[in-house]
Amino acid sequence: MGEEVDMKCESCNKKHATVHLTEISGNEKRERHLCEECAHTLNNQLVKMPSPADILTSLINQVAPEIEEMSKTVCPACGLSYLEFRSQGRLGCPMDYTTFKKGLVPLLEKMHGNSQHIGKVPSRAGKELVVKNEILQLRKELDKAVEKEDYEKAAKIRDRIFELSGSENAEGTLQ
Repeated sequence: MGEEVDMKCESCNKKHATVHLTEISGNEKRERHLCEECAHTLNNQLVKMPSPADILTSLINQVAPEIEEMSKTVCPACGLSYLEFRSQGRLGCPMDYTTFKKGLVPLLEKMHGNSQHIGKVPSRAGKELVVKNEILQLRKELDKAVEKEDYEKAAKIRDRIFELSGSENAEGTLQ
């Protein structure tokens, strides 16, 4: 009834296939029939393949080398490590801001677009404070535009700063 077919190894095409592998990728199923020697060679190749953790570590090291450096950083006051902060999302004490500054600044800029919180200006503070805050923000944008060599944008920002500075000075002399 169950007649055994003499199947040759798909890899060397010489020896009898004794190892049968089934690979499933998505909805595709692929069967491989190998001799013991070719299967052993394939297994050695698979063992040498990096693990997902190794791949992730490699990517992190390429994308953000400061994370590796920061991963060794621990706050001397509260003992919180940078990795604990990243996993919990909470700082332990006020000194953490200084200790983890190198890792915090890029994180804050990525999350909020800025590393400094400006907040809302009370209406009683007046327009002068609003203008000063806008000029500070524009100067930061100007530095970034010049750094990126986007001189057209830099010129527009510069003109806006001059415009605001002139109106600020004009208001200051009227009061």
